[in-house]
Amino acid sequence: MRHAATVAGTTAAFAAAVAIAVAPAVARGSGQRGGGGEQITFGDVTCAPSWPPPQPGRDRFSVENQSSRVATVYLFRADSGAIVARLRHVRPGTVREVSATLQAGRPYAWGCDLAGYPRHVSEAQRALTTRQPGGTGPVVVPVQTEQLAGPLRAYRRYVARRIARLRRQVGELRGAVDGGRLVPARRVWERAHLTWLSIGQDDGAYSAFGALGRAIDGTTAGYIGGARNPDFTGFHRVEYALWGHGGTRGARPAAAELQRLVGKLSAMRLAAVMPATRSGVDTWTLRCHEVLEDALRDTLSGEDDEGSHTALADLGADVAVTRRLLGLLSPLLVPRSPALVPAARLDLSRLARELARAQRADPDRAVARWPRSMRERIDGDVGAALQTLAPVPDLLAVGST
Repeated sequence: MRHAATVAGTTAAFAAAVAIAVAPAVARGSGQRGGGGEQITFGDVTCAPSWPPPQPGRDRFSVENQSSRVATVYLFRADSGAIVARLRHVRPGTVREVSATLQAGRPYAWGCDLAGYPRHVSEAQRALTTRQPGGTGPVVVPVQTEQLAGPLRAYRRYVARRIARLRRQVGELRGAVDGGRLVPARRVWERAHLTWLSIGQDDGAYSAFGALGRAIDGTTAGYIGGARNPDFTGFHRVEYALWGHGGTRGARPAAAELQRLVGKLSAMRLAAVMPATRSGVDTWTLRCHEVLEDALRDTLSGEDDEGSHTALADLGADVAVTRRLLGLLSPLLVPRSPALVPAARLDLSRLARELARAQRADPDRAVARWPRSMRERIDGDVGAALQTLAPVPDLLAVGST
């Protein structure tokens, strides 16, 4: 998504050819969008993700800094490196406007220099050969509930298969725990937990399963005494025992309770908890973005590690289910944002490769002990994927264009 680009020198000869109009910074959330130019955003690890082909001639852009750093942002010719517009000292949370005269058919790209961060460069887009009244965005019809009903039904079928597998694995887990077999119990716990995560990080935050989801896979957040609180249940309570706090003997009550909770889950009618209604499909489309957001909050923080140190494998499961969701939604996303799906696939592939590389090196290391370079690469890749996927719920909100 972010092709390497060599930016030629910013000499006075280029400056003479630049036509720039810069408006004062506007604080995000003030309600002012500065005149409605083409919307360009950037974050800590992204630069103008999925930006559309610009208009030829004089075009105007509203550039929003969604990062945590002061930035210099510039628009340049991707074939020559000539800078055609520049914004300096763009503060976090502000929107600035810039305009430039673009040549029809020529490739352009954005560069984002954030204080203390490596340079990021967007995909190149060719300016259109003729102006399009109303802007360059594709003309699409609003999303209708029935258009999302089919993908949602496919997801429910997938979830039903996963829950059936989960129920078998949790039964195996309880058998190993009751039999005092620590190593097999740990192994089957890992398999069962990955099966759960492959449903889509459903711990109650954005979930169809609500309180039951939190009971099955919630963290210790909010519990006085942490893992020792008697109300703390589910996978992570079993993990706490198996990895150093009581072994199989200490895990027996928690494993029995987990089996009961999963049995309750398997008895649920998925069409009732994931309905193909307007609110139901709007909630479901959040998952394509929120799975990785949950991972960022719980897994990359180490919040959900009670001793197994399986963060790398867990993140791999999160990537896999995000890919599945993206595949189900792509027929509706492509007409509305043609560059988003390929960009997201590239981001997810990059993250998956980094996770696989880290697992080969050291699969069982706690997040807090990851080497700094590895942590930065994984954090950056997760952030890039989240930035790319962020528009999905808005693009597919029922009644939106």
